Amino acid sequence: MTQQVYNFAILVLLALATYKTVDFVLSLLGMELPTSIKTFVTLGIGVLATELLDYSVFSGWHIAVRDAWMGPFFTGLMVGALTYVWPTVISTVGSIAHRGDSSESRTPRAA
Repeated sequence: MTQQVYNFAILVLLALATYKTVDFVLSLLGMELPTSIKTFVTLGIGVLATELLDYSVFSGWHIAVRDAWMGPFFTGLMVGALTYVWPTVISTVGSIAHRGDSSESRTPRAA
């Protein structure tokens, strides 16, 4: 059971790395791509990452695939698709972190 959770964690963290890599490279190049092209680039980077790592979540979950190339390829598509969850997660965590910060809402006391 814990191995399955570790494989899911690897999948999600690869998605975070892919999201930030695409974001970093596009900001480094000073490019703002249309959403459809950015989606294609992100999916491609996800597939490239899993192919370079030769990582298949399906083998980790003991799911048989027809050919060996399908595991890393479809894992890469899953990584690329999971990148679209991260902006919402990051903004939610940020808003929760700032909710407890009471320094901005304090009124100054008169001396």
